[in-house]
Amino acid sequence: MAEAAVSSRRLNQTLEELGRFGYSPDGMQRLAFTPADVAGRDYAMSLMRRAGMGVRIDPGGNIIARREGSDPNLPAIAMGSHLDTVPNGGKYDGSLGVMGGIEVVQALSDANVSLRHPVEVLVFTNEEGTRFHRWLFGSRAMAGTLEPGDLTAVDDEGVLMSSRLADIQGNMDRVQRAGRQPGELAAYLELHIEQGPTLHQSGVPIGVVTGITGRWVYEADIVGVPNHAGTTPMSGRHDALVSASRLVLEVQRMASELEVCRVGTAGTIQAYPGAVNVVPGQVKVGFEFRDLEMACLAAADAEIRSVAARIAARDGVAIDINRFESTQSAPISSGMQELVAAASERAGLAHQRVPSGAGHDAQSMAGITDAAMIFVPSVDGVSHSPGEYSTPEACANGAQVLLELLLLADRRG
Repeated sequence: MAEAAVSSRRLNQTLEELGRFGYSPDGMQRLAFTPADVAGRDYAMSLMRRAGMGVRIDPGGNIIARREGSDPNLPAIAMGSHLDTVPNGGKYDGSLGVMGGIEVVQALSDANVSLRHPVEVLVFTNEEGTRFHRWLFGSRAMAGTLEPGDLTAVDDEGVLMSSRLADIQGNMDRVQRAGRQPGELAAYLELHIEQGPTLHQSGVPIGVVTGITGRWVYEADIVGVPNHAGTTPMSGRHDALVSASRLVLEVQRMASELEVCRVGTAGTIQAYPGAVNVVPGQVKVGFEFRDLEMACLAAADAEIRSVAARIAARDGVAIDINRFESTQSAPISSGMQELVAAASERAGLAHQRVPSGAGHDAQSMAGITDAAMIFVPSVDGVSHSPGEYSTPEACANGAQVLLELLLLADRRG
């Protein structure tokens, strides 16, 4: 019989209440540092205090709630995720990991169960990175892996992230002090919706995550010759948008046909001067590659640069490719996978092993401690969308496995 049990009613009520902050008919708008994000953070901190946890905010803007253990010499076991969303996003991505962690601590308190290790519930700052184009900011700050570009990042309106960080009680001047040392945390455990179709299609309630994908993000700058659309012969054009279109199709082909890497996506495009009667003279394309194997990302990098050179020579344009973001993949150790599998069995739930195609704070935290992830099904595999949904039962199942995992990790020591 379980030592403690989560409350499905309470967990799903908190998810529903949290989902009111930033809600719109077009999806969640709880972007990092916005008033909706601040309100969601305040709500989470109120639940943390209600569960008997002490709460502080580190210089990276991360919320750290702590429940002390019986042995003051042991490092903490952390659980967590993020509360910020993408534009027009869903109510479960990130939120389940935070609300699930708080529910686990509340369930332990309800059952008067004490642990040897201290327990922390973490809310990481700006995981999505949508606004300032610097993702996993808070978890990378805690892992000590921030880059110079993080410190000077600006949004599309030219606002410095450092000013927005101050709005949530962070401090960019002291952000290096957010770093946690190896050995300071015994483990990091993250509950998350799958954001893909595997578990939903198989009907298996729990995913044991085997690894988190690496991600390389690029901007391609294609420069041609702007000219009058009516008077420039087709044979004499150096159309930057046509060349950009070829590059976009090559990103698709590299992943889908050549299988150089697992996935490739071109997600943004801007054409200049942006008039229908002018042959585009410059185009910027944003794209990314993801794979669990870093060697595959390196192969994709080499291939896209070779392809770009061929397109440039053919079309008489210049193409410059800049990789501005590189996130390492994070394999989950076999020992931590086995611990999640054992927790699933303790909860009486079937499980299967699945890779994570999306990035998560756990991949940052894996650099300083043992990390594990639990997935629950996303209905139809939908995420980053207003249609994102995981059933109340799925959410409660995941939280119960998280609780069992915490108990096992506490005993493992």
